[in-house]
Amino acid sequence: MKNIIKNSSSFINGEWVQSQEHLSICNPANLQEHIHDIHLATGYDTNSALLAAQEAFDVWGKTRIEKRILLLEKFMSNLEAKRNEFSELITLENGKTIEESKGEVDAAISEGNYQLGYLKDNLVEKKGSHKLIYSPLGVALLITPWNFPLSTVIRKMIPALACGNTIVLKPSEYSSLTSILIFEILEKEDFPKGSVNLVIGIGSALADALLKTDLIDIVSFTGSTATGEIIRKKISHSNVRYQAEMGGANALVIWDDANINEAVNAAIASGYACAGQWCTGISKLIIHENIYDTSIDLLKKSVENIKVGSGFDKTNQMGPLNNRAQLDKMIDYVRRASDQGAEILTGGSQLQNDEQKGFFFQPTILTGLNLEMDISSEEIFGPIINVFKSRTVEQSIEIANFGRYGLSFSVYTENDSIANRFISNVDASLCHVNMPTPYREMSMPFTGWKFSGIGVPESGRFARDAFTKPKVVYRKKD
Repeated sequence: MKNIIKNSSSFINGEWVQSQEHLSICNPANLQEHIHDIHLATGYDTNSALLAAQEAFDVWGKTRIEKRILLLEKFMSNLEAKRNEFSELITLENGKTIEESKGEVDAAISEGNYQLGYLKDNLVEKKGSHKLIYSPLGVALLITPWNFPLSTVIRKMIPALACGNTIVLKPSEYSSLTSILIFEILEKEDFPKGSVNLVIGIGSALADALLKTDLIDIVSFTGSTATGEIIRKKISHSNVRYQAEMGGANALVIWDDANINEAVNAAIASGYACAGQWCTGISKLIIHENIYDTSIDLLKKSVENIKVGSGFDKTNQMGPLNNRAQLDKMIDYVRRASDQGAEILTGGSQLQNDEQKGFFFQPTILTGLNLEMDISSEEIFGPIINVFKSRTVEQSIEIANFGRYGLSFSVYTENDSIANRFISNVDASLCHVNMPTPYREMSMPFTGWKFSGIGVPESGRFARDAFTKPKVVYRKKD
């Protein structure tokens, strides 16, 4: 671990800034294994980071596009050279299996390089004698979650910087080590002093210091809907732009003509990969009554064969939950589900023995649910799938749409007409036919409907639109 990162604090105005208050980081797969102590930023530190970014914008925002892209391409190359270090670090502090961590690193590399390739040619558009220039906004405050500590940062940071903004990154305190490694790479590049800043700390303690609307021009947030709403209210009186990707209680439908094996495998991937801790994973599995018994039997058998343990053991298929709050949330969710009449088909308990001394929870299936249960509309964000039996397309759509989220959806069917009825009527921004719910492509927008998202989407051309403002230059023709 000590060979992977050298620092343990915030990076502000070109320097690593230590503080008196510390947070101890432990391996979520083994709470007896201490990983690192990190220095927690103060309100003063946070204000210094914002001021540094504001001052550096005068330099970075005027830097030629070509130079900005070249610097970021070099950064991405150096990040790729540390693929193994990032993979190990993500598994160590997040709990993912090592293969899941490698997948995240590869996705981050691909997305960062894609964004640079797109922005290289699309920040200035010529329209005859006229010109459309995508100008930077100023200071971008990037607030990122713990579940994808590298890919989410890269998805925000690369377009923000490439477009000419300066940044202040505030990662989750549960995934700060990955961000520190990112900034150890940035430190060695030729970025203007103060253009890239990292604030390590607990969000609730730094909220007022971070959200100073006279010092920031955009907030790009990924995290829970509850936190996203708090941020929205704090900046609502200002002209600060807000981009938010938040929660989801996503549904996957298995229709009666579906390939059951393929559909069940997709449900397992969507529900239990990353221990269910991703916003595009499923909370609801809706199965047509004609194939319900066959599907549920296969699902139960497959889930009970999922091997849970340390992510460094390549034979394990699911790692621990990331933190104590996550574990407590799963325990409480199952308790409330049982109290409301749901049946625990399999799982439902914490896993703990001599070899499992972390935040492990059994892969769980709950059945017998209905829409009168408040748990039916919640985002679970853990290895629990709620199973519903359905008879009609209309009933399935009602279940899928129930609640305040609208992020991802999938239907497994061989009937295009059935698929189109679902796609036309579900409230979800990401829709899939015969594909798992987390699937996405970098060129397409990543956003949510209802309480799953706010503002301009992420990814593709929308990343440019989020971090810029248009300037149109009209020139009289000769």
